[in-house]
Amino acid sequence: MSETLARVVRIEGDTAWVEVEAPTSCGACGGRGCGSTTVFGQLFHARPVAYPVTNAIAAGVGETVVVAVDEGMLLRSALRAYGLPLALLLLGAVLGMTLGGELWAISGAAAGLVLGALQMRRASATRPRIVRHGDAEHFSCSSSQAR
Repeated sequence: MSETLARVVRIEGDTAWVEVEAPTSCGACGGRGCGSTTVFGQLFHARPVAYPVTNAIAAGVGETVVVAVDEGMLLRSALRAYGLPLALLLLGAVLGMTLGGELWAISGAAAGLVLGALQMRRASATRPRIVRHGDAEHFSCSSSQAR
């Protein structure tokens, strides 16, 4: 599990909107590459943008919290977002071609792409979640260090 510090900026039910604090190093590992900022650097942008996360600890607005994401979630999300629509596009094109030629292949590809996009929106992705209150002094990235 990879973790990063964030500040809660808004609460909506069991969802907290957080802005990720993106230091150059978390301080706990002294910049030895524990993975905290590099993994979340890909997920979160450098400018402050609020992201929805599961508020498992009922954190309040203004609190600094530790947000965790399961290992492999980024890869699974990317495959769901790009791989599934692409696979269904190709499958639709092949099926369309076997049914009747180029026009059917184009129609099948378009139908496959639409089905892939609809399936992607319905798929339930594991959202990042708040795991505990935190601050930079007590933040530990030991769970995301290389094993």
